[in-house]
Amino acid sequence: MSPKEITKLDITNEVFKEPFEVIRQIASNLEDMKYTKVIQTFVMEDRRLNLSLEREGSSYFKGKVVWIGNKKDDSEGTIFCVDNKTELKQINPNPENTEKVILDIKKETIKVSTASKTKCAVCGKNIEIFDEVAGCPLCQSRAHKEHMIDWVRMKHSCPICKKSLNVSSSGVIFID
Repeated sequence: MSPKEITKLDITNEVFKEPFEVIRQIASNLEDMKYTKVIQTFVMEDRRLNLSLEREGSSYFKGKVVWIGNKKDDSEGTIFCVDNKTELKQINPNPENTEKVILDIKKETIKVSTASKTKCAVCGKNIEIFDEVAGCPLCQSRAHKEHMIDWVRMKHSCPICKKSLNVSSSGVIFID
């Protein structure tokens, strides 16, 4: 690569939108990156692409990207499934837990700079990048998904705005 050639690309906005935008950036910048589209998920065929989570400049998680897909609840954003040799982890970057997402073309790595910006409305602990999140459809308060579902099942209301809510049999929170 010549010195003027771009080797790092900010893909934060694409990650916050949808997986198709992310895969488009990866495919157009990394030669011969092979993937297969299965419904709304892009399965990486050669597992060449790495993902690294960083906090304050230090890496705390690394692995190979297995697939890139949509969120289960159909909200905007991208989920990465990453194999770190001991387990498969789903990485859920969003504006509440991510500062920046950089595609390092030379190293074939997605670097995710994390920072917890939101606390769970139920337990008060930080919502981290590995956490599944659910929210109140009225006030948009956010919580760990399991905590929010348990709260609504017990109290039938939002922990913040106190409006009446319920949970479907499939785990979707809705206005009662």
